[in-house]
Amino acid sequence: MKPIFIIFILVFLITLYILYSGSYNYFRKNTSDKMWKSWGIQTSYWEGVVILSFGITTVVVLLLKTIIL
Repeated sequence: MKPIFIIFILVFLITLYILYSGSYNYFRKNTSDKMWKSWGIQTSYWEGVVILSFGITTVVVLLLKTIIL
């Protein structure tokens, strides 16, 4: 059980970084500085990135588990 947990954490961190690096500049450019500095926009952004990363991680780990194990 521990190897799948470690794989899950690694895949989650990798997808989180990929989603962050691909979308941060896009969303930062499309919102004004005043709007971006408010916590509401940043919280929504990070909430969306984490939820998408968790979903992608779940799918990848389930595929790995069915293929490998």
